[in-house]
Amino acid sequence: MKYQFDIALSFATENQPFVDTVYHYLKARGFRVFFAPSPEGQVFISGKNQREVFYQIFGWEAAYAALFVTKDYICKKVPMGEACIALTERKETDTVIPIYLDGTPLPVELFDPKQENYFASDNPVAIASHLAARCRLPDPSPSAQTEPQASGGMHISGNIAEKQVFIQKLVGNLDL
Repeated sequence: MKYQFDIALSFATENQPFVDTVYHYLKARGFRVFFAPSPEGQVFISGKNQREVFYQIFGWEAAYAALFVTKDYICKKVPMGEACIALTERKETDTVIPIYLDGTPLPVELFDPKQENYFASDNPVAIASHLAARCRLPDPSPSAQTEPQASGGMHISGNIAEKQVFIQKLVGNLDL
């Protein structure tokens, strides 16, 4: 099946800066990521019924769905709606990845806590690495290997990065 996105990110607005960091790491690694606040996400949902768009994206337009679960997430209608869509539409597959940021689990009626298909971390780099490993990109086509990407991007030929991009948000003080 051809997907519009490799992965869709579901989160509470309180966690947007954190998820934004994960989004940039995944984009730098070449993933097609649905992140609603991103310019691509805004273009995709602009002028459309957001409820229908989110149903399509979290239901079948993204190969994987990552749910950034926190106490804020489980109290909000929109993120929990995205979680319900993803877990209902993808019930038989292993393509929904709950990420527990603060230890708050999804409700038992949605997600069996005995399942091992979740990740607990508060480190955006570790989360992005985990998601990238779980959501492997298909092998690039020969034409994709030879075409240069836009400046600031990362071009991967085989498994060798020709240009590395490091994205890090600095929070707090930097002691040198």
